[in-house]
Amino acid sequence: MKFIFRPALLFMALSPLHLWAVTFEGPDGDKFEFAGFTKHEWSRNGANVRVVPDNESTYRTDARNAFWPVPSADQATQLPKNSQLSMQQISLGWSKETTGAVGLEGKLTYRWRSSDVLRGFYSPDVDYRLADGNPLHRDFTEQFLGISRPDLGAFKLGTQLSRSWSRSDAFTFPIGLSGVWADSGAGYGILPTAVRYTSPMMEDGSGKLTFEATFATHHHNTYLVDQQRTTQTGVAYSPNPTTPKSLELFLQYSNEKNLIELTFQTSQGAKQSSFGKSALVGWIGDPDTLSYQQSLARNAAKPSQSVIILQGNHWANTQNMYTWGLRRSQWSGSAASCNYNTALGSCVFGLDPGFNYGSSTESYLGYQVTSFDALLGWSRYDGLFTYTVGGVYFGRASSKNPIEWGQSNSAIHVNFGVARKVPEIDKGLIVTFGVARTQFEKLGPAPVSMPNNNFLTANPLYDKTGHSATLGMTWVF
Repeated sequence: MKFIFRPALLFMALSPLHLWAVTFEGPDGDKFEFAGFTKHEWSRNGANVRVVPDNESTYRTDARNAFWPVPSADQATQLPKNSQLSMQQISLGWSKETTGAVGLEGKLTYRWRSSDVLRGFYSPDVDYRLADGNPLHRDFTEQFLGISRPDLGAFKLGTQLSRSWSRSDAFTFPIGLSGVWADSGAGYGILPTAVRYTSPMMEDGSGKLTFEATFATHHHNTYLVDQQRTTQTGVAYSPNPTTPKSLELFLQYSNEKNLIELTFQTSQGAKQSSFGKSALVGWIGDPDTLSYQQSLARNAAKPSQSVIILQGNHWANTQNMYTWGLRRSQWSGSAASCNYNTALGSCVFGLDPGFNYGSSTESYLGYQVTSFDALLGWSRYDGLFTYTVGGVYFGRASSKNPIEWGQSNSAIHVNFGVARKVPEIDKGLIVTFGVARTQFEKLGPAPVSMPNNNFLTANPLYDKTGHSATLGMTWVF
């Protein structure tokens, strides 16, 4: 068995942390790859972030506190100034090239996270599957098989990362904004069951072009949702959970000075959110009869959402790189529901809390909303050091919802950072330090394209500005 240590290919990489890999080659041409990283961060905010107490964040007030007056600052819960993050990822890969230049591959990737910097391999980074005792039915980041031929392209089948999240993460990780840009917006990050076609690379004198198409789905989401229900007058009905479906188109162009990518993702029948890293999970349907108002089932419309992202890098020279991005997100809106569970004898609100929905007089039905966001960054490479500055603008949104869900708010988040490779210890070790500032336009719910009010260094329900500093260490193996 031959042992090789080599850099992994950067082109089309799903994570900017995948820089090195250990590969074992077998006598029959089989290649086995082991790669991963461990990341640890210590952060401190300039002030305690104030949040709405848990007992005030209910169905009536929702996570953004759009329906009821915000509890006073004295009643708010204050989060600690200090916070920690620990994240690990391990990937196991297999590949083989057969006669006729046909390539076969398989990959299994799992990612963990913890709020304790010294605790590793703790809980899944994105929890989207129910544990059933089967080790293959877990919250894998990737779990797929693939086949390819240079002149025909490649097909992959299984759990895969979307380009809307993975490429946004790859562009913004070097400038300290991956958790800000990639984790927001209307995309889904993990596609539990997906088939992807990647075209052969097309090349002419001006550059290289690659095209991808991905179709993804998942099973019905019926956890804790009674499927046989009756209205107040005894009429039988079903919540009618839906099968989530997503189509993603991806185009990548590169030349000596530029890397430009266009991603379009459209989804329907999935749990709606503005957490761009979330998994494609099915909508629970509409279990709410609104029995205190009417005797008929409400039958809310099936939710849908889409995102378009144009982003890229421009190398002015070998030392200076500029990163930019534009994003359009759109949501149909999703109704809030009292999911009454007979076994528990109460409503279960957290399974699918709804998105940008109206008032009780409108049966809490969802409203369409559209937002535009932008990204700009600069990196300077100087030996072992990299100096960066970058910012994300979250724009106001357009919606006819009379309830304020953050559509009239905007924000700017800026980060200044420095990173140093530490080859004295290991060539995969990087130490980083950054300071960040967040500025909201006004007090009120956060911009719609943010996952929640506590997404950045301040909660706009109470504060318009926030500051933080982060010291980090990442070891890639």
